[in-house]
Amino acid sequence: MSIRVGLIGFGLSGRIFHAPFVMNDPEMELVCVCTSQSKDVTEFAPEARIVSTAEAVFQADDVDLVVITTPNVLHFDQAMLALESGKHVLLEKPSVTSVNEIEALCTLSKQKGLVFCVYQNRRFDGDFGRLKTLLASGELGELKHLDSRFDRFRPLPQVRWREEPGVGAGIFWDLGPHLFDQALSLLGTPDWVQASIDTLREGAQTPDWFELELGYGKTRVRLGHTSFEAGEVRRFNARFTKGSWQCIGLDPQEEALRAGQMPWEGNFPSKGENQTIQRFRAPDQLTIEAMSESATAGEYVEFYAQLRKAILAEGEAPVSLVDACHLVYGLCLAEESAKRGQRLPWRYVANI
Repeated sequence: MSIRVGLIGFGLSGRIFHAPFVMNDPEMELVCVCTSQSKDVTEFAPEARIVSTAEAVFQADDVDLVVITTPNVLHFDQAMLALESGKHVLLEKPSVTSVNEIEALCTLSKQKGLVFCVYQNRRFDGDFGRLKTLLASGELGELKHLDSRFDRFRPLPQVRWREEPGVGAGIFWDLGPHLFDQALSLLGTPDWVQASIDTLREGAQTPDWFELELGYGKTRVRLGHTSFEAGEVRRFNARFTKGSWQCIGLDPQEEALRAGQMPWEGNFPSKGENQTIQRFRAPDQLTIEAMSESATAGEYVEFYAQLRKAILAEGEAPVSLVDACHLVYGLCLAEESAKRGQRLPWRYVANI
């Protein structure tokens, strides 16, 4: 059975992170795209039908899965309409910006027996996969302090919808979902959250800086972003009781995709810059052994493979409904913490 896909939006997300992986999967077919960028779609997927409204995708008899990559403010209504139309849904992050909305989407999908999934592709970054393996192995002992950052050098605001005032706008709701979801996937829900979210660039209309701290017993996790990092990006710095692990640079898959390299090419993602990874093992307090590691290959293709299996009732979706609810609650809790200037306890159990 081929899963027929309708894609809503052909901007950066639809063009880079979704269409290539739909076309890469032998059991998926990109049948229609809702966009005003008809020329781009025709060049990339000439057999796909181009439609002008999202409703045309929801109502199409030849669409099984709807992939939604529109601005955040449209996510809830469009995902609800797609589910009500009997379509499986893959929703770009951030899914929605309130717990009530994410619970409503999850509940409706369960009632209709449909797959609803949020696109947290960074679970399939190679660096994060390696960190999970390292934590599970116990090779470096117990994790005590993790820094996870996604910094950039963008000192000037850009003209784009993500930087215009509105619900879910700004860098916190853009990159925060990646970092927070990875923390939840790695360690589960924290005991408490403390956050600071601010706007530092001249002329910026939305938040462009954030720092979050999550408490897990005697372990601390810090998540952050700045738009003023002109040097190397220290993506991860994990400190354990028997050593530490550091990753500099970003997973190369996004850069390769932006450069036009497709996931079906044998050398993918060679057009992305390699990461620098070091492991420091301390057999005792007087000895530290440093070792460089080769980067672990990421697998965004695996996200779509797992999604396909879930739709065909052959496996679980790559992001569970409970995980989707936890993430939205965590992001909302962080916003509330930043407003109050207080550490806030985690008091949520998914009501789905």
